[in-house]
Amino acid sequence: MPRKSSEDHKNTRAYIPMISHEYRTPIKEKLRDLESRYIHEGRVVFDNFADLNYVRSLFHFVEFECLLEINEQICPRFILEFYSQYRVSYSDEGQMFIEFVIQNQFFSYSLEEFALILDVPCEGACVFTDRWRLDELAYGIPSDGPYQTNLPSIEDIISSIRIDRDGQVRRIRHEEEIDVLEYQVLTREIEPTLKPLEEIIRENVFCLGGNRDHVPACLCYMLYCVVHSERFNLAYFMAKRMEWVTKQKRLILPYGMLLTRLFKFIVRENPELENESYVLYDRVMTPLAAQLERKPRRDRGTRRGRHSTSSSSAFDQPSSSHLNDDDDDGNDEGTSRASTPSPIRYVNSLTNQVPQVFQNPPNIDPDLEPFYTRQTEIINRQVQL
Repeated sequence: MPRKSSEDHKNTRAYIPMISHEYRTPIKEKLRDLESRYIHEGRVVFDNFADLNYVRSLFHFVEFECLLEINEQICPRFILEFYSQYRVSYSDEGQMFIEFVIQNQFFSYSLEEFALILDVPCEGACVFTDRWRLDELAYGIPSDGPYQTNLPSIEDIISSIRIDRDGQVRRIRHEEEIDVLEYQVLTREIEPTLKPLEEIIRENVFCLGGNRDHVPACLCYMLYCVVHSERFNLAYFMAKRMEWVTKQKRLILPYGMLLTRLFKFIVRENPELENESYVLYDRVMTPLAAQLERKPRRDRGTRRGRHSTSSSSAFDQPSSSHLNDDDDDGNDEGTSRASTPSPIRYVNSLTNQVPQVFQNPPNIDPDLEPFYTRQTEIINRQVQL
């Protein structure tokens, strides 16, 4: 995603209200901090962003299709009030509850109720960490109780989502070139067919600004779950991320459009809370949509062409969501793949066939064989189900 779009959350400053003067300490100080931040609304996904039939086929079994349906206005006052007194608590049995205060009225919802209101999945693997080394996942999972989770091996996660490395990989950090560790995954290393999925999840689940050259560990695990049709508890991750953000300084407040759903639910159940101060604003962040191929421009008599990232090639080329020079793929091998169908066409041709045991197509490019094998296994499993 171009830098201009990746930083468009800063446009939310125009509608964030100043309400701290209406409260007393300590809420007053908390609101002052929140007023100085930005809001990440989430991104609407347009139909032309990618082949959404393919995306939905992978998202279906993990119930991530909800990420494609987010399209709400924003209620900034409610967002500030929500985060100012937000907390996560647990029952004696370990069940998670989401708690907050709106207009001096206390609200508490179980994680399952919270997920139902936001329309996100609440079953499957539970994990949260803000780190990007995959070995950090082990420290972010519940070891017992109702959310106990068993992780796959790091090697399985890597082999499922990352292209094979050829030697030591390096990246630029603070204008200095450093080595990338084995358990770290760069954005440019994600399997090309997973790039649109990675961007959708990053924008609507992680709501991150800043550097996008690497993939957070939890995002790697989510992609693994999508590839293997294993459920992931998005409600758990979002609740923990909300809690983590409120304990940090200057971070973007996530889930703007999803919190509008919570606001509407609360007002519907408690109409006495509705008043004119809760103004709904149109979203200001750019949707996820295919970028049209730019016309070559004339620059002192020369033409500079740009590669198209339209939906027809979204799964065959690297994502455009890079910010730094070290994000450039540089994968310009110049080899011909005319004898092998593109991954997206091949998968679509399989899903349109009469149910049978599918096999890899002939004359596969060796570099693409792992992808075909993995997707064929997934489709055969779906047919069996």
